[in-house]
Amino acid sequence: QSSVTAAVQQLNADPRRAAEFEVVGYLVEELRDVDTYAAFCDDVAAANVFIGSLIFVEELALKVRDAVAQHRDRMDAVLVFPSMPEVMRLNKLGSFSMAQLGQSKSPFFQLFKRNKKDSSGFADSMLKLVRTLPKVLK
Repeated sequence: QSSVTAAVQQLNADPRRAAEFEVVGYLVEELRDVDTYAAFCDDVAAANVFIGSLIFVEELALKVRDAVAQHRDRMDAVLVFPSMPEVMRLNKLGSFSMAQLGQSKSPFFQLFKRNKKDSSGFADSMLKLVRTLPKVLK
């Protein structure tokens, strides 16, 4: 988040800018607090881009999913990676969507499927997915 914040500050400092940018960030654990979660929901409702990462606690993943899902279609981009499938399904960038993640017809599902001859674990399949994602987003 600090890199994105620094980039936004640099963009806002440019006198030739055509727009004003704002970044709001939360640690996922902060969403356990009722008031913080309400503020998060308000910020998501006002956002046109959502970026999330490392959301691996199911209770919090469901909270993020519920807050973002109702605004997903309106947003320009939703990028959540790596995280639990519940929130990764929210990903969209232009016509690219991961809404089908985890379904048998999804190409991403094949990356998680274990081959009986291959003893690679979950970490290896996640690494393979991370390496594949840039090719898909091109």
